[in-house]
Amino acid sequence: MEWWCHVVARIMCVSLVSFFLLPVHYGAAAQLTKVRISYSSRSNSNTPFLIALNKGFFAEEGMDVELIQVNPRLAATAVINGDLDLTTTFGTTLRGIISGFPVKFVAVSVKKSEHFLAVRPEIKEIRDLNGKKLGVATLFGSDQRAAEEMLKGKGFSPTMMKPIALGESPVRAQALRAGLVDAISITSPFDLSLKSEGFRLLAGPQDVQIALPTSGLAVSNRTLQQNPQMVKRSVRALLKAHRFVFENRKEVLPEMIRYLDQTPAVAERSYDLLVGSLSRNGEITDQEWDALTEKKKSPDEVRDFTILREARKELKIQ
Repeated sequence: MEWWCHVVARIMCVSLVSFFLLPVHYGAAAQLTKVRISYSSRSNSNTPFLIALNKGFFAEEGMDVELIQVNPRLAATAVINGDLDLTTTFGTTLRGIISGFPVKFVAVSVKKSEHFLAVRPEIKEIRDLNGKKLGVATLFGSDQRAAEEMLKGKGFSPTMMKPIALGESPVRAQALRAGLVDAISITSPFDLSLKSEGFRLLAGPQDVQIALPTSGLAVSNRTLQQNPQMVKRSVRALLKAHRFVFENRKEVLPEMIRYLDQTPAVAERSYDLLVGSLSRNGEITDQEWDALTEKKKSPDEVRDFTILREARKELKIQ
């Protein structure tokens, strides 16, 4: 009888341990917060967000994140309406903020343009673009701004071209192939595909003289005030992903290859372009904000890096 009591006592002890341990594990999983983040088009600029998702950085921060492709013209409005929690879309969102949208950037991911100016084979020089059609994702978006800055860097006025909104990178590339436009602003790896087909690259990131972010995190003012913890968790996950991208080339390359079906050689070149464009601390300077907004809004009206700086301190990121 004493033996039986001893066994029962051990079973009860194990059961109690299981009772206290299991709910913590499953409770943590059950508490994952659904968060919807939009991006504009499939490009290597999305790599940090893919890493945050696939390497578990969002989950570490208690989030079940859904990355959703959304037309850049609709993203900021969806954030304001609550249909999205955050958007990575930069150029169009910034233009919306300048026009009065109650949205702010809480982090900058890609701070420098990675775009190339791809043109039809018969166009030999920049001056041959006079009066030609420029295919862009959306009017006044990041890729159009990149094209304009590349043209300026080559001494050509962007006003001499007619921009036509077409959509994401594969659509713009196909429009160039079909002769619907004469030039497009596009990122890797699409530029190399076009070059291999005989199209010319007349300009690139080296011709852009200003900070020209193409990706970040933007959130509504309401969410920033009412749910700062969700915003901080999102920023922390992005910072972790940035650190991972900078420090783990061999693990990042397979993610890039799978995402855009790049060859290993193209992915390596895309990776080098990406790490040269990523922000290490999630910021750009006030002077760079002034250049982007043409001083129509002060930096404090378009961005709030309070949470970003707190997150960096917590993660020991300079």
